Amino acid sequence: MTKRKRTKYQIIGLISLSLIIAAATYGFAEVNTFGTAGLLGADYGVLSDYQVSRISYTLDEADPTTFVAVSFQLDGQPGSVNAGISETRTSHVIWADSCESTGSNWICAFDSSIDVLAADWLHVQ
Repeated sequence: MTKRKRTKYQIIGLISLSLIIAAATYGFAEVNTFGTAGLLGADYGVLSDYQVSRISYTLDEADPTTFVAVSFQLDGQPGSVNAGISETRTSHVIWADSCESTGSNWICAFDSSIDVLAADWLHVQ
């Protein structure tokens, strides 16, 4: 049995293919932008006139099954934003008590902790 030596072009091709696959995987993992229709027909999503991305919830330190704030990015620059969460698309919305921005980044805080399981829909107005 003989061992075949790989040419430098084969090695460059393998490295290039690996980099392309890694970049595509990173790109798909980084995309965290939601439209207004929900996620692939699932029973959760975002209702907004803006393109909402990079959604992150701040968990309550005393009880990590609840959260106290939500942060996100918007594609536009509105003067003010109001954000809320709901269990279903049409159920009662619990609105944040205050929302502050830094450029296109918004942080909306709730006065009381909200159950994580109640946050299936994010409403941004």
